[in-house]
Amino acid sequence: MKDFSGAVTPTALVAKFAEAGITISERTLRERARQLGAYRLIGKTMFLMPEDIEVVLEASKPQPKKPAAVVISNWTDEHTDALIERLTSKSKRKPRRLVEGSK
Repeated sequence: MKDFSGAVTPTALVAKFAEAGITISERTLRERARQLGAYRLIGKTMFLMPEDIEVVLEASKPQPKKPAAVVISNWTDEHTDALIERLTSKSKRKPRRLVEGSK
């Protein structure tokens, strides 16, 4: 038989969080546990085992931002050469000249 000594209700867990200075509503905790499937339900009573609490806490970690630069995996030396050529060649456009009387 499984040991239920670590089982807690969402109400008790919210109170435990509050003791540590962490403010979370019972409703939010219940919703998150349902989203993750990290809870136990017998009848209408929801409770969480220690492993369920770990899942909820792990899922609460913020995800790192994805890098802004797009990585091209098949970049070749030809691409590099073409880019250097494009950046170092003189512009073929004629410079704009100001018309007298306008700015």
